[in-house]
Amino acid sequence: MAISRNAPHFPENPPVNHPTRRLSLLASSLLLGLSSLAQAAEIDFDLPPASLEASLNAVAQQSDTQILFSSDIATGKTTPALRGRFTPQEALERLLGNSGLKVQQQDEHTYVVVPGQVPAAGATEAMAQPVELDAMEVTASRTASSLVPQVRQVNVIEREQLDELRQGSDSLATLLAKSVPGMSDSSRTITDFGQTLRGRTMLVLVDGIPLNTNRDSARNLANIDPALIERIEVIHGSSAIYGAGATGGIVNITTRPAGGETRAETRLDATSSLTQLDNDSLGGQLQQHFSGAQGQMDYALDFGARHIGGSFDADGHRIAPEPSQGDLFDANTYNIGGKLGLRIDDQQRIQLSASHYDAKQDTDYASDPSVALLPPGSVPARPLKGLELDEQNRIRNTLANLEYSHLDVLGSALSAQLYYRDYFTRFTPFDARGVATRGRFVDQVMQNSEVFGSRLTLRTPLSDATELVWGGDLNRERSDMPLDIFDPALYDASGGRVFEKTSKLTYMPELTTLSTGAFAQLQHRFNDQWSIDGGLRYEYATAEFDDFIPLSEIHNASPATVQGGEIDYDAVLSNIGVVYSPVAGQEIYAAFSQGFQLPDVGIQLRNARRGFDIDSSDLEPVKTNNYELGWRGALGEQTLGSLALFYTTSKLGDVQSFNNGLILTRTKERIYGVEGSADWLSLDEVWGAGGTFTWMKGREKPDNGDWQDMTGYRIPPLKLTAYVQLKPTDVWSNRLQATYFASEDYRLDGQASFGRRDVDGYTTVDLISEYRLSEADKLGLGIQNLFNRDYYPLYSQLLRNNNTTSHLPAPGTVLTASYSHQW
Repeated sequence: MAISRNAPHFPENPPVNHPTRRLSLLASSLLLGLSSLAQAAEIDFDLPPASLEASLNAVAQQSDTQILFSSDIATGKTTPALRGRFTPQEALERLLGNSGLKVQQQDEHTYVVVPGQVPAAGATEAMAQPVELDAMEVTASRTASSLVPQVRQVNVIEREQLDELRQGSDSLATLLAKSVPGMSDSSRTITDFGQTLRGRTMLVLVDGIPLNTNRDSARNLANIDPALIERIEVIHGSSAIYGAGATGGIVNITTRPAGGETRAETRLDATSSLTQLDNDSLGGQLQQHFSGAQGQMDYALDFGARHIGGSFDADGHRIAPEPSQGDLFDANTYNIGGKLGLRIDDQQRIQLSASHYDAKQDTDYASDPSVALLPPGSVPARPLKGLELDEQNRIRNTLANLEYSHLDVLGSALSAQLYYRDYFTRFTPFDARGVATRGRFVDQVMQNSEVFGSRLTLRTPLSDATELVWGGDLNRERSDMPLDIFDPALYDASGGRVFEKTSKLTYMPELTTLSTGAFAQLQHRFNDQWSIDGGLRYEYATAEFDDFIPLSEIHNASPATVQGGEIDYDAVLSNIGVVYSPVAGQEIYAAFSQGFQLPDVGIQLRNARRGFDIDSSDLEPVKTNNYELGWRGALGEQTLGSLALFYTTSKLGDVQSFNNGLILTRTKERIYGVEGSADWLSLDEVWGAGGTFTWMKGREKPDNGDWQDMTGYRIPPLKLTAYVQLKPTDVWSNRLQATYFASEDYRLDGQASFGRRDVDGYTTVDLISEYRLSEADKLGLGIQNLFNRDYYPLYSQLLRNNNTTSHLPAPGTVLTASYSHQW
């Protein structure tokens, strides 16, 4: 059986991989918003002709009910248009029509779709089995509503889609770059530096916990193992609904839920480069999942281990380590996570969850520093065997989360959350002897961050057509950045291979930031065609630090001490959007929204010099204004499409990096562009096809300067994606996907500089195939870079280190094979 829960109603948000949504055990969700509005009252429906699966999801979405059905009985069935005012039961009866199916109501909030006649011989035994319910996760989404459509573009990737797409990508960052319009390409390393959404920063949430920190280490998408993910929702455009960080959008990740029938799943993955078939390129992963329920208790447990092998280019040459932001070549990762929930009664539920992720590199290779003397980009970066470094790249991320929900608190649905995060990351050693503000050392930076936070969200129905979503947030972050110092003479004598630790210093002192916010969002549906959604948010934040000696003073005979201090800042943000549905299945929207980014105080502290005064630093938040006009809907009975025009402005620019050091640049910015998507599925669901396109332009105006193009680390070139899906049988599916990035010249007056180079375009093609051996067993095969294209990703062409040590080719052809078994 399957449950409709939290699925965007058709055709609002077509999924990235639409043709693969026919699942053997479908779980597209709908306990959206924890609303108490789910009654047997009549509801206005406006649904186009669609597949039965999509229509059931839409009814569940708009009526806040659970609709249980077997994916087998929904396969190949379509429904007529539904427009009018009906109870959920009446709506389902009209949709099922002559399908041979009927609906049964289990309780006020639950309906079951079953065959309408006695099953044929041989099927009786299967029908007699107990109803198997998928695990359920109740979340408080602030961006979605069962009352009004979204006033922004949203892409959703469910677990089955994610498992398939993972076989055609080397990381979560690469997977999103190949699937989501508006998102720039990944680095193919550990960092997501330069991977923007609509040219700006992304707020990454895992079960509501922000992975962004004020001192951003640019490893947000690498902080979770994709094997733990149940659903990814990418929300486009500036937003302040969850606080700071979403000037370009939100990547909202939900981990695997607790509950449902008792089950276990084991998955094995094996990976190897096909251009260098030896032990160095081999990788693999073992992942185990358990979930179930006992009475009012439900649970989930996940744990796994992975080995990442070396990476090799199209010619079979080992790709050098990334010397600026780091990588996880030759690394071992471990993950463990669990959830324990208690349904107190029909109205209340509490859940405690915790997870730990540890990725630790252990490689014998260093990056040859001598290539930095060659013309930038003239040769590929060169690996050197013989690395002697005790502590290498690492990510350690621990999360704890306590959630409570009550469906009726004085007429409002309430969701409360307390969370804790302990985060540590270590970077690659760096020769900083040419950087005065870094003390002129050969050093290695680390970052420690500890975060406590809470969220409160309430949904208050004011009438049948009006709802108020309101609440508040609190987030306290404590971060510091120690620095290991190495013997420079030994480093030089070994050609950059040997790192012997001599001391430890402070790169950034302990910095404590505290931010609080309150918001109110009003949603109203005028009639079948018009709806509006708008609100306000107020944010107040402080940052404080103690006395410290900056690295720039370390070599002085009498080093000066920077006095500690405290600053505060606030912002009021607004948003409003209108959606118009001229005919069934078509939606046009116009929206204005503001987002903001808190200033990175740590940048100013770590670059401090004698006489530094925090009060004189230019630390105003980056505040963005986002204007958007969009359309989404059905193009005929088998095609979904979307189109968005966007324009964002800000008076102050985001953090930028020059000469290996991050700085705050106070520039005016304007970014405008267009993005779109289309997905087609044949009536028999054998063939599917689709794609996305993204084009944008960014302009900035430095103080006392003229308007100029923004760098390639902010604005990606034209991006096109396309796929063809073939499912010749019920048990075998195949997907061929392509990604294209155009060439672009980011230089100013023909002069290359950081993030400003003339980059070449490139196209990659991946092949993904899945075969279901039985209801419990499935095989998967993925070939990345199918045609073994020799190219450099955008990140590498722009040269993060501003020299050839960052000129890293992309991996050649990579084979991934997987086997999963459900117990």
